[in-house]
Amino acid sequence: MTTVLIDTRSNEAQKMLEFLKTTRYAKVLEEKTPNSETLKAMAEVDAGHTKSYQSVKELITTLKKSAGV
Repeated sequence: MTTVLIDTRSNEAQKMLEFLKTTRYAKVLEEKTPNSETLKAMAEVDAGHTKSYQSVKELITTLKKSAGV
């Protein structure tokens, strides 16, 4: 198996991609762009804005408190 990355910003590349989709020997797996909420969450993680817990019990207790349960 071989992986080929195609930068689809050009018309030529888009035509190549459309051609590959018509063949029986190529399977095109298109990368999906995350939505804005997911991108924001990923940026927060990259910036180190995460929380950690000592146990699952501590996590559940914290979640229940924030939910008012």
